[in-house]
Amino acid sequence: MANYSSSEVKSGILVTTALVLLFGLTFIVGRYTSGAKHDYKVRFGYVSGLEVNAPVYYAGHEVGKVGGIEVLSGEEKPILVTVTIRENIRLKTDSNAFIDTLGMMGEKFVELSPGKAKSPVIQSGSVIEGTDPIPMYVLIQKMNLLADRMDELTTSMNPIMETMDDVLTGNKEEIAKTIANLHETSANVRDMTHDLKFRPWRLVRKG
Repeated sequence: MANYSSSEVKSGILVTTALVLLFGLTFIVGRYTSGAKHDYKVRFGYVSGLEVNAPVYYAGHEVGKVGGIEVLSGEEKPILVTVTIRENIRLKTDSNAFIDTLGMMGEKFVELSPGKAKSPVIQSGSVIEGTDPIPMYVLIQKMNLLADRMDELTTSMNPIMETMDDVLTGNKEEIAKTIANLHETSANVRDMTHDLKFRPWRLVRKG
């Protein structure tokens, strides 16, 4: 202490006190703002890149974070995700969970559905079954399969189109006459309707 002036000692004490107060206030405010939490377990077969600390949403509103991700070997759905959410959020027996993508950045998050109002509430720590997202490779396979089906349909339709083309080509004159007759009939009906509009008695007039 002999190497420092009294002003330097006072400044050091002031800075240290301010840092202690800052950390203390941060801890206290954090406890009051965060509130109590509780956990649920969600079982998935595929999580599409979901990570720990990813946001958790309840009916579209952020209510917590992903607290942990475990891999359980030998299970049909081997991924067990722990979601830590606010204490006032209660899941039901028919609540569901699925993984979605947030915004343009592609961040993964867990969405929890509220379930029906009359459904029983499940206890904290309970395990619910999640709905797996569709892997991209599965979507690509389905698109390729759809493209193949379209090619097959196009190929099967070619003989029918050729037959129709032959029919139209060999009967152009008859088709033209039929269209002309339809036009003439349409014009006659239009004229008759217009005449009856102004002379409706002609419907009951003899001769």
